[in-house]
Amino acid sequence: MPEIEIIEDFDRAMQKLRFFKAANNYAELVASDSTNFKIAALSEHGFCSLWEIESGSWILGLGEFHPAFIPSLLEHAPSNQIRASLPRTWTDVQLEKGSEWNFFLIQSATAPSQPMKHRVVELSDDDEINVFMDTHSTDSSTRPGDSEILFWHGIRSEEGILLSIGAAVRWKSGANMLVSIATAPSERGKSMAQEVTASLVKRLFDLGAPFVGLGVYAHNTTAIKAYERVGFQLKEEFVSGPLLRS
Repeated sequence: MPEIEIIEDFDRAMQKLRFFKAANNYAELVASDSTNFKIAALSEHGFCSLWEIESGSWILGLGEFHPAFIPSLLEHAPSNQIRASLPRTWTDVQLEKGSEWNFFLIQSATAPSQPMKHRVVELSDDDEINVFMDTHSTDSSTRPGDSEILFWHGIRSEEGILLSIGAAVRWKSGANMLVSIATAPSERGKSMAQEVTASLVKRLFDLGAPFVGLGVYAHNTTAIKAYERVGFQLKEEFVSGPLLRS
């Protein structure tokens, strides 16, 4: 069994990771710099890292699993409860109440043009957005007021009622992502989420973003199909949840 290499330098860890995951891998996109990076363990084709973020200790895995990954990181974790986001192929690692989700990416050079049936507008009323989310999207990841939000887009009915929403954010790493895309249940199946997504992507590309990413629950096949029609491509399949230290 090949040995793993322990690396405490963020730039060196990212450089070695690019050999088998290429640039713009999830570890690079989610990291602002070395300030929240603690340590990484690398094998020939696998990567596992420990980070300290606002919510506490977090382990991220990419590539192929190595049985020494998790034990080698746990001894450096200051807390007993750790969250983890790991490839779903890492079945040897057990998470408590893990949720499955997929990470998608679209590059400006490969984005197809999108026909629009509805008028997508910029949204500026935080109260209106919050009411919509309270009614139709309680599990959305990002709310108005988040410091990373760049702008909201949405679709209204002829009477001005909000029917579909989505936001663009810029992570501390500089990566541009889409979040909180939702449509009222009565309007689903009308391509609204797809058009809001396409509008957000176009605006980000017009502002110079080279790529845009988003995460979606693996069971949400309708949303996944909409994102794929916009041009998003699957990059990672994760499971996230608490990893309790014994």
